[in-house]
Amino acid sequence: MSQEKSEILAAIYRLYEHSGFSLAGAVAFSFVISLFPFCIFLAGLAGLIGTPELAQQAVTHLFDVLPTDVASVLAPQVVSIMSNTRIDLLTFGGGIALFFATSAIETLRAALNGAYREYETLMYPLVLLRSMMFVLISALSMLVLTWAVIVGPGIAAKFEPSWLKSVLDSTWLAFWFRYLIAGVVIAIQLVALHLWLAAGRRSLSDVLPGVALSTFLWVAVAVLYSYYLEFSDYSRFYAGLSQMMVALIFFQVTAVIIILGAELNRGLIELKKFRNDSRRQQVKDAMIPRHSV
Repeated sequence: MSQEKSEILAAIYRLYEHSGFSLAGAVAFSFVISLFPFCIFLAGLAGLIGTPELAQQAVTHLFDVLPTDVASVLAPQVVSIMSNTRIDLLTFGGGIALFFATSAIETLRAALNGAYREYETLMYPLVLLRSMMFVLISALSMLVLTWAVIVGPGIAAKFEPSWLKSVLDSTWLAFWFRYLIAGVVIAIQLVALHLWLAAGRRSLSDVLPGVALSTFLWVAVAVLYSYYLEFSDYSRFYAGLSQMMVALIFFQVTAVIIILGAELNRGLIELKKFRNDSRRQQVKDAMIPRHSV
């Protein structure tokens, strides 16, 4: 256990040593840039497989798990864009929206590769296609989750299992339950990012420690950030831009947490490799016959 604690401290140092904080700023900026094209793409996808209102409900649920001050900055602008913009996914505009929505994924890929000390070997068109698949799957998962939340209470009312109806009607909106769902969704997404977005090969057991650390820290930061903003006045530093900076700073902290998880995974992978090599060497030494002089 002490070894794991020391590895977390080492991961924090490596995060600083390899410019992780600077990369996190780039990830945060690209996330804001790609958020609006992603929501436009989400609306187009919802119109293709459901209704445009489903996309707005999905975005509403997405902002439910963000700190209130962060959601209050972005939600009105996103809803306004989704209300006034309509695209067909099979048109050039749909492709442009998908392309710009991959900005955050591409920047995060570069940050994860830096944390794992890996170099991308795929050609750029294949890398871009993979990033677009991540965006598409994320959008689909949001719509499916939202559909389940909307339809769930109706199913519960029809079959009348009282405990399920109670959970779906009220408890899912409770403070702790929203963050529990958010933690599960984020953990699944992080597993996919560490396994398939970052270059190199890793097993599930290799990435789980970093995913667990990042998920725990993100939930803790999301809960505490709103309390922090109650007594912190960003307008002293950023004046009229304070609201946007509140969102950018939160996204930067989120990116730092994700990169820190990758740094932890890399350290533990190297530690495991060192132990395995030492064990093999001990086995080889034991197999060498020793002759008495």
